[in-house]
Amino acid sequence: MLARSALPRQGPSVARDSARDYDILILDASMKQSLASVRSLGRAGLRVAAGESVAQFEPALPMPAFRSRYCLHSLMLPDLINEPAAFGAVLRPYREQLAEMGCFLALASDSVLEIANDKDQTLAVARSLNIAQPATVRIEGNDDLATAASEFGFPFVLKPTVSWTEQAQERLVPVDVIDKGEAEAFVSHFLKSGSGVLAQEWIPGRREGVTLFVRDDEVLAGCGHVAHRTSPPLGGASVVRESIEVPADTMDAAVRLVKAIGLQGVCEVEFRRDAENRLRLMEVNARLAGTIENAVQSGVDLPLMIWQWATGLEMAPVASYRYGVRSRWLHGDLRWLSQNWGRAGRPDSVPRLRAFYTVMAEFAKSFHYDYFDIRDLKPFLAELRYTMHVFSKGFKGARVP
Repeated sequence: MLARSALPRQGPSVARDSARDYDILILDASMKQSLASVRSLGRAGLRVAAGESVAQFEPALPMPAFRSRYCLHSLMLPDLINEPAAFGAVLRPYREQLAEMGCFLALASDSVLEIANDKDQTLAVARSLNIAQPATVRIEGNDDLATAASEFGFPFVLKPTVSWTEQAQERLVPVDVIDKGEAEAFVSHFLKSGSGVLAQEWIPGRREGVTLFVRDDEVLAGCGHVAHRTSPPLGGASVVRESIEVPADTMDAAVRLVKAIGLQGVCEVEFRRDAENRLRLMEVNARLAGTIENAVQSGVDLPLMIWQWATGLEMAPVASYRYGVRSRWLHGDLRWLSQNWGRAGRPDSVPRLRAFYTVMAEFAKSFHYDYFDIRDLKPFLAELRYTMHVFSKGFKGARVP
């Protein structure tokens, strides 16, 4: 998110043809959390632009965030996949120049992001704080795989240490492996993609997370959630989540970890409970995560807090929010059903008939949907069109949040 110092205006009344002069640029426009940010800031009266790499969407299909009535200008950025150097040169190396122009890149410092975006470094910080985590073995070759298999037994989880690399054509995500052949194939893939590899025991309990907003090491907001389903099923983006009061052990571990890393602004810390209900750290997301819509619906307007932080406006701590708010990403839930269909007997999978019933029954449980806003329907219609497009292809090649 790139913000320019300005005072909020009343209502989204600026015409699209005058949108070259805007207050804030939201990147990664293909992500649903970007649409949530566009809407939040647009409702606050800010002039919002959204940008995305041409490699992240199909020009023939509508981009939901670009269709929002609150998006006054859409920006096509260089190809993230085939021209990563050109894409990276757009903003990040030019913080000082942007600051001279009155702009602020709403991110933590590069040195802090290097730790937060690397699972290996994050887990090292957590160990120094005595924050529990799954048993982990760093994998550099087949001998390490044999050690992991001996220590954990199959199935266990293989995680790339970073999600994005210059060599990878798509986001690298954790996978479960059930035998030696699978494990060797995925390790080879991760290493060739330029990422390190961690093997971890599989933790089967519920997924808890807390989204924090930190300014000058003061926690101004903390919103908890439990993820009922994710895509991929093993532990990807949440597709059905519910706001909860943050358990004391979760909040304590999250705050200590984030402060030790030095993160500022918004971040999400994810955990799982083991069979004995003990907390285990999964990862830190130093960005707006897919649960942002649920936080906004629960009364924690994190995008607006980012704007206030970036422009030096006064900020008040969020004292409370609504518990039990359940929200759903319909496209993601259908994708979960498709992914689960081929995962019978694997970790975090459920029987096919139960999965189908679960997805159908959700229509009676969730009353908040990502992309849907009665005052801003075009993004939801664009997402439906995209869903029908990828459904016809069996969800192959669907964009990853």
